[in-house]
Amino acid sequence: MSARILRSLRTCVALAVLAAACLAVQPVRAAYAAADAMTVDMALYGGTPTYRASGFIYGLSQNTTTPSVSLQTQIKTREMRAGGSQIGCPNGGWVNGAYTARWNFEKSYYARAKQSGAHVEMILAALWASDGVCNVPSWPGDGGNWTAYTNFINQIIGDARASGMTGSDVRWDMWNEPNIFFWGRSQAQYLEMVRRGTLQIRAALPGAVIEGPSCACTPSNSWFITYLDYVKANGVVPNILSWHDLPGDPAADAASLNSELAARGMSVSGFDVNEYGAFGAEQQPGPSAWYISRLERCNCDGARANWGMVGQTPSLYDTMGWLVTSNANQTMGQWWVYQRYASQTGLRTNITPGSTHDGIVFQDSGARRSVAVLGAKAGASTGSITLRYANLPSYLGGSGSVNVLVERMPSTNAYVSGPTTVSNSRATVSGNSVTVTINWTNALDAYAVTLTP
Repeated sequence: MSARILRSLRTCVALAVLAAACLAVQPVRAAYAAADAMTVDMALYGGTPTYRASGFIYGLSQNTTTPSVSLQTQIKTREMRAGGSQIGCPNGGWVNGAYTARWNFEKSYYARAKQSGAHVEMILAALWASDGVCNVPSWPGDGGNWTAYTNFINQIIGDARASGMTGSDVRWDMWNEPNIFFWGRSQAQYLEMVRRGTLQIRAALPGAVIEGPSCACTPSNSWFITYLDYVKANGVVPNILSWHDLPGDPAADAASLNSELAARGMSVSGFDVNEYGAFGAEQQPGPSAWYISRLERCNCDGARANWGMVGQTPSLYDTMGWLVTSNANQTMGQWWVYQRYASQTGLRTNITPGSTHDGIVFQDSGARRSVAVLGAKAGASTGSITLRYANLPSYLGGSGSVNVLVERMPSTNAYVSGPTTVSNSRATVSGNSVTVTINWTNALDAYAVTLTP
């Protein structure tokens, strides 16, 4: 053996020993524990996107100029709910002789909604003055006198006609959260108000879309059951049944409501969770995507809740339901959840949820891609989440592999310029399926997975 070869061997041995020593002192990275799993069956699909979960209550400035129209149209907003709450307080609204300012806002809000193809829900309670902040010197039907309420409804009917707001893109939301402090009288008086108001509106505008009860309760609540029995018995069933999940599960609630309707021989044209997402964690990206998924499961419309109050920052009149930053109007992580939701095209595809995670998936053979938006229930488990795609179509996995782009929408109450790319690589298709593993370390984050050939 030559001296040169011997020196080379000694060098290799020394390097091997050094490498072994380095490995010995490196910290061992613990594997992420398996936490949940979801399965997408790409052979089961049907239905085009409606973006019905993209909506919010209030969220625009009182002159409706901010946030920008672009921030709204990019997420394909479909539902906007408002009635001029807090304007003119402590003595705003019709019952205080200060209706005009609130109606002018409603008109402006409607004009803005039309720019993104959204429908507007007029909250009659707020037009009256019941907004949780303003003085309410009297309520409809006090002392058995309904004259003021009749005049109030006639005022709105006349203004709606004059403003071209009589079509199906306007829903008449009869009152807001009448089971709590937004209604200051008995349920019996509330129900009589609903009867009178519904008959009056339908007589004047036969095509009007009536919505209710928009309660702060679930459909299985005894208050809601009493409401159902009353509207059926009195022939004033609304077109849309609505309630609030703060928090809650729209899919479970809708299943319960369907059972209640079937038991009574009732039917309506749709459900609307017109406030969803409790203050704080539930309005972050992960829970936002989870709510979108649950709303899509029950084919329910939805509007994000808004927790802004008078004198607070953010206020009721900005952030689009905490999608953009206050005043600066910059996109946050949860706005990007809705943007990725808005980017879904093609056909809705079956996804089996996990115990704490869910998603909405579409596949588009023309665009040759599939986009999934995935979320986690507030308080969900964290760790390794598997997403298995079964029955992959040939236009995606026909070559034996598929490109998988995984993006994260981070939870932060600050500006986020865009989703973070977690990985963008090819994955082997085996048995016509592919499995994507996400190390989901923060349940408040959301993820998007895009498959392309």
